[in-house]
Amino acid sequence: MKAIVLHKNGGPQAMKYETIRTPEPGPGEVLIRVYAAGVNHVDIDIRNGISGMAGNFPHILGVDAAGEVAKVGDGVRQWKKGDRVAPHFILSCGVCQNCISGKENICLSFGILGATQWGTYAEYVKVGAHHLVALPDKLDYDQAVSAYVPFATAWEALIEVGKLQAGENVLINAASSGVGSAGIQIAKLAGARVLTTSSSAQKLARAKKLGADVGINYRTQKIGAQARKMTGGLGVDIALEMVGGETLKQTIDALAPGGRIVTVGAHGGEQVDFDMIEFFRKHISMHGCGRSTRAMASHVLQLTAEKKLKPVIHKRFALKDAPEAHKLMESRKFFGRMVLNP
Repeated sequence: MKAIVLHKNGGPQAMKYETIRTPEPGPGEVLIRVYAAGVNHVDIDIRNGISGMAGNFPHILGVDAAGEVAKVGDGVRQWKKGDRVAPHFILSCGVCQNCISGKENICLSFGILGATQWGTYAEYVKVGAHHLVALPDKLDYDQAVSAYVPFATAWEALIEVGKLQAGENVLINAASSGVGSAGIQIAKLAGARVLTTSSSAQKLARAKKLGADVGINYRTQKIGAQARKMTGGLGVDIALEMVGGETLKQTIDALAPGGRIVTVGAHGGEQVDFDMIEFFRKHISMHGCGRSTRAMASHVLQLTAEKKLKPVIHKRFALKDAPEAHKLMESRKFFGRMVLNP
């Protein structure tokens, strides 16, 4: 098969388009023919060697995909050749206490597709049979892979963990990112009023077309001051945060008393100093998340098939052009998702 193979950490040029042996599914495993793979920021972190997840070389990146079952291993009964599926990026063990109680996203011995095992930047990917989600019939592969991780992540953060309620003011940071553009839509679907941040007027205009009510340009405006101005001086009830660094501190400032933050990333700064006095006096709560379950993913894919949610695809690339997709993501000159088509 053709694949993008990483032999060492480095820049986009470290990824090589090569022909390698197609994996064979073992007992309880499924081989998927990949028709679309997503480009995620975690891929860049792993490529650069700064993800905190040690991996062996050679390695294949890619945490998400959409395709069809090409072959099943011994003992697999729930899937057959030709089934349209997506692999779940959290590779849960299925037998630990958390898994059997429905908390597979915090499995005690989980792996991550494209991080702890070979991922989806390839024509085929192999996973356990219990790591698959069926694709709705009305959803094409590019739409499915563009929806899967961002919408499932934002759903977990805002609905499952954040308990977002209709009528609340919600701040969604990084409007142009996959999770940001997904969060805007999910918050509007829940009946919230959406404030969002981005680095340009053009990106904020696109965010408003997705449903955002208020745009804040973080390059020229203070997030906290603008959030209070747009909420009658109170601040927002809940914030979806995935930037970290200075943005996290400004997000805390933007919260109303009793406000809550759900955080799914920290690409703008992992170590953050902030004022604990403000934090406890305002009765702020912060929840870490970012690992959805297969049930959440299945739900958002169905909502996407029903056109209640719409993934934003910025650009499609041939698999061999994965280095160019990484360069575009690192430039931050995009809005939505990049898709690789093997």
